[in-house]
Amino acid sequence: MAKGIYLDNSMTTRPSDKSIAKMLPFLTENWGVPSAPHQMGQELFFAMEESYRSIYSMLHAKETDHFVFTSSGSEAVNHLFLSCYHDITDPTGKNQYICSTIDEAASLMSLSRLRNMGSVIRMIKPDSSGQITAESIADTITPRTALVSLSYANGLTGVINPVLEIAELCKKRGIPLHLDATHILGRIFFDLEEISPTFLTFNGDNLHAPKGTGGLYIKEGVQCSSFILGGLEQAGSRAGNLNVAALAALGVAAYETTEALDFMCTEIARLRNKFEEELLKRIPDITIFFKTSERIPNCTCISFHGIPNELMLYNLNRKAVFASIGGGHFQQIALVLIASGIEIGVANCALNFTLSRFTTEDEIDQAIEVIAECAKRLRKMSSKLINQG
Repeated sequence: MAKGIYLDNSMTTRPSDKSIAKMLPFLTENWGVPSAPHQMGQELFFAMEESYRSIYSMLHAKETDHFVFTSSGSEAVNHLFLSCYHDITDPTGKNQYICSTIDEAASLMSLSRLRNMGSVIRMIKPDSSGQITAESIADTITPRTALVSLSYANGLTGVINPVLEIAELCKKRGIPLHLDATHILGRIFFDLEEISPTFLTFNGDNLHAPKGTGGLYIKEGVQCSSFILGGLEQAGSRAGNLNVAALAALGVAAYETTEALDFMCTEIARLRNKFEEELLKRIPDITIFFKTSERIPNCTCISFHGIPNELMLYNLNRKAVFASIGGGHFQQIALVLIASGIEIGVANCALNFTLSRFTTEDEIDQAIEVIAECAKRLRKMSSKLINQG
């Protein structure tokens, strides 16, 4: 197993011990399916209800709202977009979809598919604070707008969007709103009833649940047709034998996420701030982006001027400090920053560091020393190359 200091928790998180332990009986003993009309199916109901209660509690959802357990946040997003096309665009002709230029791959690629199906896609750029504003969305909305879709917070910059203002705008205009809440669940308190999004999605393995978990919240009374056909599982919303083991693990992770919220907002925020402040003391010319914006408490985005981010990432990796420059389900971090008006050269030197509730102060202290040493050494190498040239 790789040993090191893991600061890439926006990409994925370590599954908690309790969530893994919760899975095991459903893989070895209680391995039936709940749709079976006999005891092997029926004995799963209590565990399922317990998990759903924890998930609904984490989301602050009502019992009358609907929740679809999915294999990932990406599946949940794909489900949402294709269903909106079938349920809104097909019957009404409303074919404009609004998203942001800094959203993640699942949304951007789903919208690309809808464009090929005849929809009109409008992409909103962030402002200089890294936010997608209600004003920019208002300027883009038309009578043919079918959906507004945004990440609640960006997982690379940590910036939180003004979702309450955006939600009020969408409600006033009668437009469904989708929020990807992956990066705010367990990081900040939010009032689902006040925001009242039509749809909300999240990726379970960002919440210390195992990979292969995610969810789609659907507001009470809203139609959302099935994405995977073939049976009546999950009230007809998603066919296929329910992965009870993964659902049980997600339920535990949701409970732990809720319980750890205050810790994330205080202790982990303190460690993030210490990390930024100490790096600034050791490397005074770094840029810490969006410090004056509202951010999730465990995430920071820093540019090490004059050091290409891939080079810095490679050297940190050799020292077993694991950071991120995007990729995977994220865009490259430089593209996200450039979209916010950051100069290209500065953006190309940026890295993301994201803590989790398992991050310790000792790890932060060690990471600071390693990062400062790498930055100084790479700067000297760059200076020598310039002088030789």
